[in-house]
Amino acid sequence: MSEPGLSPYGRTFGYTEEVSVVRQTLANPNRFGCLLLGPAGIGCTTVMSMALAQVEANTPIYRLRGSEQVRDRELGVLEILLSQAGVGTEVGVGAALSMVAKVIAQDSSTSIPIVRVDNANLVDESSLSVLCHLAEARKIRLVAGAESVRAPVDIIAKLWLTGKLTRIDLSGLDEGAIAALAATSKQNTKSAAELYRDTGGNPRLLNHVLFGQEQIQAQDRILWNISEELKPIVEIFAVTGAMPYGALSALCPWEKIDAMADAGIVTMTKGRDAAVMIAEPVIAETLRSQMMPSHSLRLFNALDKVVDIGLLEGQALFGYLRWALRLGYQRPADYVYKAMVWANSRGRYEDTAMLARASQYESHEMRLEFVRAEKGLGNIESANRHFDQLLENLDIERSASRLLSRVASMDFRLTDPRTPGRLRTGWIRKQLTSPVDQGRYGSTQARFEQRGGRLIASRNLAENVYRTHACQTRHRLRACAILGFDEVCLGQVETGLHYIRQAELMFELPGATSYEIEDAAPQLFVSRYVAGDWEGARAALKVVDAGERMRDFIGALVDIRTGHPARAQVALAEVLTQSHEEDFVDIVRIGRAAKRYADALLGKNLQASDLPDQSQVESRVDRYAWWSEFESRLYDLQTLALTRPEKAAEQLFELGCAQLDREALAVAAGALMEAARLGHKRAAEELGRIAPQIQGALGHLASTMSRALLEGSAGALLDAAQESLEFGSAIVCSDLAKLAQKRAVAENDRSAVRRARILVGNSTRTIRFNAADARMDSVLSGFERRLVDGVVDGRSSQELGEAHHLSARTIEWHLGRIYQRLQVANRRELRAVASTWKARA
Repeated sequence: MSEPGLSPYGRTFGYTEEVSVVRQTLANPNRFGCLLLGPAGIGCTTVMSMALAQVEANTPIYRLRGSEQVRDRELGVLEILLSQAGVGTEVGVGAALSMVAKVIAQDSSTSIPIVRVDNANLVDESSLSVLCHLAEARKIRLVAGAESVRAPVDIIAKLWLTGKLTRIDLSGLDEGAIAALAATSKQNTKSAAELYRDTGGNPRLLNHVLFGQEQIQAQDRILWNISEELKPIVEIFAVTGAMPYGALSALCPWEKIDAMADAGIVTMTKGRDAAVMIAEPVIAETLRSQMMPSHSLRLFNALDKVVDIGLLEGQALFGYLRWALRLGYQRPADYVYKAMVWANSRGRYEDTAMLARASQYESHEMRLEFVRAEKGLGNIESANRHFDQLLENLDIERSASRLLSRVASMDFRLTDPRTPGRLRTGWIRKQLTSPVDQGRYGSTQARFEQRGGRLIASRNLAENVYRTHACQTRHRLRACAILGFDEVCLGQVETGLHYIRQAELMFELPGATSYEIEDAAPQLFVSRYVAGDWEGARAALKVVDAGERMRDFIGALVDIRTGHPARAQVALAEVLTQSHEEDFVDIVRIGRAAKRYADALLGKNLQASDLPDQSQVESRVDRYAWWSEFESRLYDLQTLALTRPEKAAEQLFELGCAQLDREALAVAAGALMEAARLGHKRAAEELGRIAPQIQGALGHLASTMSRALLEGSAGALLDAAQESLEFGSAIVCSDLAKLAQKRAVAENDRSAVRRARILVGNSTRTIRFNAADARMDSVLSGFERRLVDGVVDGRSSQELGEAHHLSARTIEWHLGRIYQRLQVANRRELRAVASTWKARA
């Protein structure tokens, strides 16, 4: 395939266009899949791996690999899938087709599974026939890699002849790409043409020729250090994730495990139930991907003979059961339930769903864990269906209080918080007798009320749980974070932030699960964000593993509010490339609104159709949150205000009043300040009324802005602009300072005009140049920086001219350009700016 427009590095390090073709094919409902062809080392596996890494997270992917050991064994590559259906490879092709289809259908409730076949030319004909029939029936999407279309791959090639399968011939690297790669080698002496002639553009051969020993990676060195005797033990770790130290004594002498730990191949936890695991995740993945089905069966049988399932905990229990169930071996339901709880507690919802489907047990507890996993995966319709079935079969009189509490909590999570009347389990509260179960119920209900915008009810529920020390610590943690957010929104900012700091400390205690991360973590950020604690908001999720995407999103929102739209625009463009079900905050909805505002601030002309309809609602009711709706609406109205200020002012006032009805004074203040700044008098009056009820810097800023906008004098507006800048709102400061400048000119107040000009300059510099990496050398040329240094040293224009062999008049012209670029009026202001920049350097 040709690759027009691709850079050499794009070809060398990623097969960019080929990966894109595979992704597009998998997204096309009219295609069966892809067939990638090319000699060994050409990059078939790389292209498939890169493309499949970017598919939706809930899409099941089955990875099969051909080899010399299975090429002559009928249905050999499908051995594990057939074992899950309870049959062996001795069945006929027709029976195998229906059995494999049944197994795959268990994991395909929301999307068509993908079957990836490496080394398809080393797969038996019967297996490929089964996979091709499944692809034609649209039960799977087939992605296969092979060296050529010779038998048995010609079976797949027939699908390509129908026009329903995409064929990609990988031809290797061209001379331009080879030259780019060769430039990075220290030992190459050949030209690009010679390298192409010797290797045919094969990436694997090129790496060997160009780099030799330089290219050996850490995983290769580690794998080479594993003896053949110990390799099966390490492979067991790779499949299970971890195994207790004592369980391995029948398989391997302890001193050899200790030697592997000393060599850095494995690590061991401490304590009585110490577990052993592979040190590098990439090593585990490499071993798993290379393991043949028959070898997997042999390893499991060897482990099963010596392991005591009753001694397994956490990752070891989960890994063992996942392995057993995938091979078709059933295990006791109580252990499967225990593994499901562990996986859900760590947010591994797909793994939990797999265990539930494979085990085929139907206890209330296991069905509830499956509902939790389906909800976590975003399969809300399936979650509600199974939840209703659970309620139909639930025996209230015989059910334990813990189960009832967890059932009611799940009802809160699945129900739209705007319609509390649709709750199905309100009667359960009276059945709860244990403080632990009441704490779980109360904290979940508090979050439900908060998401619906009923802050007073949420605060009362959360406070009751937080102050009841008989409740579990993790439930009190959730309640503490919810209570902190409620207090901030209600105007008790300092009180709320105190609770948030307490919740952050409680996160350091053991026992936090995915529920605490889902419920409590968002409050840490949002509370500080609403309060205007920008640095605290930026660092809020360091106590939890929020991921780079969430941290980038939070940083972008803070950047917009503090006057760095360009930096926010870049971050949001990257963040919004794909969504994740595990996001703590509704990134997509808020992020899109924030990016529209950043685009508009930076001069992009938005069409009327770019702004969403006000009636647009959240499609995922389980993810609806009142604050997310408010914040995204606020961004959209701020965007509208840049072109239609009068219309936006009225709608901002209405938005603020709607929050006052909830008594969310701190949140309402944000909308009312925007409306008042646009000239809405009633908004300014309402802002002045609620400002004394809001604690901290936010309340003081609201009071100052209200007084300034109602009074209208240049002095009052300048005070408000100065306070806005200190609060961190550079954009608000700039607008107020410009308004003050106009009033000062009208009043002929030269002192106010000069002060306004300085504030405009300071806020403009913040917006343009205050990025984390902005320095004077990124704004001025070298010659201009030398002129600034001369001004700082007190040199006159005549002296600077003599030093640079220029006239004083030319020096003044250059200084005028510097003044304009840095938003200063004279040498004194320039010296102040330069000293600030040097302090940041």
